[in-house]
Amino acid sequence: MISSLRQSIVRRYHEFQQIGRDPVLMVGLLISAAFVFLFVVWPLLRVVVQGFFAFETGAFSVEYFERYVDPYFARHNWNTLRDTMVMGISTATGGTLLGFIVAFTLVRCNYPFQRVSHALSLIPTISPPFAIAIAVILLFGRAGLVTKDWLGINFGVGVNDVYGLDGLVFVQIITFFPVAYLIIRAMLERLDPAMEEAAQSLGASKFHILRSVTLPLLVPGFAGAFLLLFVESLADLGNPLLLTGTRNVLSTEIFLAVNGEYNQQKAAALSLVLLIPTLTVFIVQRYWVSRRSYVSVTGKPTGGQLQVKEWFIRWPFIIVTTLSLFLVAVLYLSIAVGSFTKLWGVDFSFTLENYQIAFSRGMEAILDTTFLAAIATPIAGILGMIIAFLVVRRQFSGKEGLDFVSNLGAAVPGTILGIGFIIAFIKPPLPALILIFVAFLLYLMSNVQSNRSRKIVIVILGLVPGLALAYRLPAWGGDWVVANVALILSLILLVVARYSTLPKQRRQVTILFLFVTAGLIAFIIGPYPSSALAMYGRSLGGTAAKVVTSIADWIDVFSQVPLPAHGLLLLAIGGYIMHMIMPGRRLIFTVVLLVIGSMLIFAGAPLALVGTSYIIIAAYSVRSLPASLRAGVASLQQIDPAIEEASTSLGADAQLTFRRVTLPLIAPAFLAGLIFAFARHMTSLSAIIFLTTPKWRILTVQILSEVEQGGLNIATAYAMIVIAIVLIAIGLFYFFMGRAYRSDTDVNLDIGGADRQLSAE
Repeated sequence: MISSLRQSIVRRYHEFQQIGRDPVLMVGLLISAAFVFLFVVWPLLRVVVQGFFAFETGAFSVEYFERYVDPYFARHNWNTLRDTMVMGISTATGGTLLGFIVAFTLVRCNYPFQRVSHALSLIPTISPPFAIAIAVILLFGRAGLVTKDWLGINFGVGVNDVYGLDGLVFVQIITFFPVAYLIIRAMLERLDPAMEEAAQSLGASKFHILRSVTLPLLVPGFAGAFLLLFVESLADLGNPLLLTGTRNVLSTEIFLAVNGEYNQQKAAALSLVLLIPTLTVFIVQRYWVSRRSYVSVTGKPTGGQLQVKEWFIRWPFIIVTTLSLFLVAVLYLSIAVGSFTKLWGVDFSFTLENYQIAFSRGMEAILDTTFLAAIATPIAGILGMIIAFLVVRRQFSGKEGLDFVSNLGAAVPGTILGIGFIIAFIKPPLPALILIFVAFLLYLMSNVQSNRSRKIVIVILGLVPGLALAYRLPAWGGDWVVANVALILSLILLVVARYSTLPKQRRQVTILFLFVTAGLIAFIIGPYPSSALAMYGRSLGGTAAKVVTSIADWIDVFSQVPLPAHGLLLLAIGGYIMHMIMPGRRLIFTVVLLVIGSMLIFAGAPLALVGTSYIIIAAYSVRSLPASLRAGVASLQQIDPAIEEASTSLGADAQLTFRRVTLPLIAPAFLAGLIFAFARHMTSLSAIIFLTTPKWRILTVQILSEVEQGGLNIATAYAMIVIAIVLIAIGLFYFFMGRAYRSDTDVNLDIGGADRQLSAE
């Protein structure tokens, strides 16, 4: 048993040694694995643990789980769980059915205005998560235009209205059906028509072909769409907050536990209850549906589609599709009209006051949301491409785990992720940080050509003074003093590295170390220009003050990157250039490197990110990472590895092959991933609502706040601003970067997990 375990560990170590022969590839694996562990695995683990421990005392407690059997609480808790499951199943069933009808109509029924209809069906994916709920309230609410003004309905006691489980399910079906539409349309377009043509040649009617051939072939798509919509429904927060009425679902209970009761243990316990069905569904979707059906959206159709011409089949699909698209158009038209209306339901006169208030009151939210979304977009895109390359092109133990965890960020409801971020990063996540540090340390020491005893001595010589400095320096002046000491030591290390390498390698070594020193210099001097700019901005007053002070905050985002990031980058660079260092000079180089790295990583309160912009950027990146990852995987699976192997056989290493061969080939998927990521960031709510601060305001949270205060007209103006920003961003992406690839930018939308392309929770 012990021998077998040892052989397994040795085998895995040799696998990583093989990857380590290419330093760029190994660094990419370390960085991506560290990111998903720190911002996906660790928050979820903290949520699970927190559900069993009181936040204030730390004592073990199962109070909120016992309430499911306590007669006083059991009825409410089980009713909430029942309503949550009914909501999820009903939304998934209705959304999948509507998605199939629209997809079948546009693909098989020769429907007119294909481009307009396709674009109209996708509008819900680029709008705020509860925009349709606002529209439904405007049209069909108790003071709605249709219900009150046109139909004269007086909603008294016992009269059903849009508030409740039925109204919520209706809104969620309209909100989420584009997910099913995209998946099923992709399958319909790529179904081999040979079987249907064979059935037709044997005399089968179109209805019989539809029932016995087409629908069975689409079963994997139906299952995948159903599971995705089920998870999306359970993860939704915005719509339930507005429409549940007297009913309760778990996502709103979790939100109220944090924002109303300030009870993190209750929120964590409820999150764990919600996590069980969503995670179960995610695993089923991933390991059952996806392994039985791979939908290639980038491939070409295998043949012409069999068009349906029989009126008794064609017209029911056309009528339902037309009514559905008309409803979507009316709902969004009501949002647009409401944004220019003085007071919906009372005074429908035209006004620009809503936009004036929105830009005045919400200018900081508009600027901050767009900025943070723009920062997180390339992070998610680059990480997604790196992980996709590792998953598709490399064999190593843990590959499936890396792929699974990377997709988990979108499968987990945003409320759970938001709670996890608060619990995990309100204090320094030292256990997680230690594990990540050990991984980087092992990589660094694996490149030190020495025996085990000598390596242990080097580690001790580096860690002891480094940790001592990390303990003492913050007391003398905080992170600023730590950064100054690290800068001085980094300059010394740069000199050591330059004179420990061959002349032809010194330029590369210098450039790499200048990244670290430049980051430390920016950390030291960054607050001075940003403070001066913020002071100047506050003197201006009005909207100009908000714009200038926001820009000052943006400067801090770039300059005040947490010190552990500098430390890990330094260790990664050290491991990368270790083979360039002359063997006789590796001792002093490694010792100084460990002193600086350990000091930067563990000084002060490392990665206590709650209240900073970085936790919002991380949440954005985690939620959109699966979209970029699946786009990259779909693209790489269609590229013949022989092309890359030819580059390698000609002497190119992995980074050169990836940069000069692979990257140009996957550029369309990369651009598509960027577009999807930005749209998702701009419309995200459920995870971000827990992480916003007065300094960093998010537009979707601002919209929700306006709705809760009765400002529906202002909320519609905000919603139109979000839609406009997303559309402008998509247009700019295509204009500047994607025009050459526009015909090839389709990607696999049937991604693992509950990730909804271009959508918010």
